[in-house]
Amino acid sequence: MSPSDPLRIFAYNTDSGFLEALKDGMRKVVSPSTYPCRLCALTYGLATMRPRWRSFVDGLGVRVKFLHRDEFRERYGEAGFPSAYIDRGGELEIFIGSDEMNATETLDDLMALVGERLEERSLE
Repeated sequence: MSPSDPLRIFAYNTDSGFLEALKDGMRKVVSPSTYPCRLCALTYGLATMRPRWRSFVDGLGVRVKFLHRDEFRERYGEAGFPSAYIDRGGELEIFIGSDEMNATETLDDLMALVGERLEERSLE
């Protein structure tokens, strides 16, 4: 991977910061069905990234960055959340839309979707 390779950005449907993380953690425990971020729900436990997801992402062979909703908006503007994009030097293209992200049921589903998209993009 080189710095010139396209960057895959996964955008959470939560904001950054300690208080937000605390609030999100409580919501996951108290009312998981109302939790607004499917990406977070699948890839994070209460406080840390799930080891299977971390290992999967580390093994993708592409540059990956994770941004919270407020961080994404600051850099790129408004978008649907959660979602994933390809940043090609400041130009974004959708990688996984929020509808698709929200439709994933399990971590395995999400990893399969990411793998499929990477394969599709390599054929372009």
